[in-house]
Amino acid sequence: MISVAPVVLLLAGLNVDAQHLRVTLDPPSHTVTVTSQIHIADPGRTVRLELTTDAEIMRMRVDGKRVATLAKPGDGGTMIYEVNVPPQGRVVTLAYRAELEEDVAAGEQPGQIHNFSVDAHVGPDGVFLSAGSAWHPRLLDGDGRPVLHLVTTEILPLEGWSFVATGDPQGRAGEDLRRWLWVSPRPVDGADIAGNRHHLHGRVHETARGPVEVVMHVSDEHRDLAPMFVDAACEYLDLYVPRLGAFPYRRFTIVENFFSSGFALPGFTVLGPQVVGMAPRSLAPGYLDHELIHAWWGNGVYVDARDGNWCEALTSYCANYFRRIADEGEDAGRAYRRGILMKLSTDPETLDDGPLAAFGSADPAGGGVNRFVGYDKGAFVFAMLTDAVGGSERTWSALRRFAARHLGRRATWDDLQAAFEAEHPDRPAGWLDGFFRTWVREHTVPRTVPPSASPDLPRAFARQYAAAMESDLVSIASVDDEHVEIDPDFRLYRVLPPEHIVPTIAGTLGRGGVAVRADSDRPEIAAYREQLEIDDAGENLLVIGHESARAVADLFARTTDPIVVRPGSFTVGGKTYSEPEQAVLHTMQHPDRPGRFVTVFHANGDAGWSRLRLIRFYSRDTTIVWSGRRVLERRVFEPDRRLPVTGR
Repeated sequence: MISVAPVVLLLAGLNVDAQHLRVTLDPPSHTVTVTSQIHIADPGRTVRLELTTDAEIMRMRVDGKRVATLAKPGDGGTMIYEVNVPPQGRVVTLAYRAELEEDVAAGEQPGQIHNFSVDAHVGPDGVFLSAGSAWHPRLLDGDGRPVLHLVTTEILPLEGWSFVATGDPQGRAGEDLRRWLWVSPRPVDGADIAGNRHHLHGRVHETARGPVEVVMHVSDEHRDLAPMFVDAACEYLDLYVPRLGAFPYRRFTIVENFFSSGFALPGFTVLGPQVVGMAPRSLAPGYLDHELIHAWWGNGVYVDARDGNWCEALTSYCANYFRRIADEGEDAGRAYRRGILMKLSTDPETLDDGPLAAFGSADPAGGGVNRFVGYDKGAFVFAMLTDAVGGSERTWSALRRFAARHLGRRATWDDLQAAFEAEHPDRPAGWLDGFFRTWVREHTVPRTVPPSASPDLPRAFARQYAAAMESDLVSIASVDDEHVEIDPDFRLYRVLPPEHIVPTIAGTLGRGGVAVRADSDRPEIAAYREQLEIDDAGENLLVIGHESARAVADLFARTTDPIVVRPGSFTVGGKTYSEPEQAVLHTMQHPDRPGRFVTVFHANGDAGWSRLRLIRFYSRDTTIVWSGRRVLERRVFEPDRRLPVTGR
């Protein structure tokens, strides 16, 4: 057994509760055996512990002695234990065994990259134990909220397996990257573990603020991809450490999971095997970079759930949005903002269904405000906030301040507002009240053509932003004597008129329902249809295969951006593609139904049909042309966005 002397030294003299976990995992029997020693900083009180109902408790003591304990049911398959700790009591000890097995396959959904049904599983296929499952005792305060405390996790070495746990690995860096003792560098609300029979690949990377170990745990199937992921993570550290401050952990570990996931945990991330296998496409903005940024937002500075989840919005701004600008320039930022507005405008009532501050969960099955609000709208709000405070340099300065002040603590939207207001100390306190009230606290969804637009469209549009934005940030460009273009750079969050929406598959699969016309001779079509909610009376149309496309060729011809499909070829955007490995995904505005769309998928030969199952992921482009597995071309068709000066 590993010596715990370093742990004892770490905890000594700290006036916070702390927990040391000794963990023995037995995957063949799906069991975990745990001894938890909870060091009480303030004795003489009742300590409340939450533990899974799967635990068979063998021993519960305070300083080795029995004490009065009350047990009652908790939420979500847990028990709450109330332990009376005497004034001289220092250590609560629990020893227990739990059999933890979940139906992993049941949570796997076609077309989805997150399996939210697994949170505590030990088996030959892998180990995943999330703190939220209460696989180990979680300290609760009087309101039932997890108490932040230091945690050390000591795992009994298991031949052929490697594990990662919450916090920093203990031990010297060397050729053997496996570690069996992990210590949280700051208080956390619990411990997570992930592991499998993995190969480990990694190195120490020197950042602008000190060394960071970057390690990947990867299956034999994908071991050749590990250097690509490690290199990418190092590049992200070079991009973000100068902007956000020192990386909050000694090591960043990338774990190939045994089920679909993209979860960020303190010091590591678990990525599903499909995502790992997609590399290098899975290294595009919004994948690994998003999980790494969570080391600052969510796993460094914690969300105070009483005030909503701000961290997904901020992480999406930093990774999904800013990295595009860093890699490709400001035009890529405009394209991302445009994509969010186009997506919103296909179904605004469903997608933007509540205030940003009300978004509280990354789990779309968790109810509450739509995921679009927490991620997409949230990123857009931070982009507008960047304009409001005077540019990206002030944003990064504010975020460094926010991280430095709140690492290891829970933070709120008010704390973020204070960090941004500090960028202009000459202005009065609360100068961003209007912005945060409008975009965070209230449910604000402006429209490009507001109901009160006639006869003065520009003034009516600008009025929607009066309480939140400086007037010079509301951009209205004159086109000619009779027309204007509202916000041509897409810097303002708003719903676009139907005729202004860029046609994409997101629109076809969105509001109004989708009818499908498909050839019947391909197994790929039958498999893809199972992923769809098909409505034979749907107002949008999805066409798959050249025979079905030929049947509605006259419909295509009447669109503003038509496609011509023939056996073995297709013509779109003025170009003809006739190679047998080529395939196309193309969306058009429906010529007879404003705000509705027609999408066609066609493959010239057998090779291209493998792309059909992926088409929903290309939600920001009008046209995608593949050559085999490679994206050959992608284009966006932007409709005419001129509006008459006198209103509608």
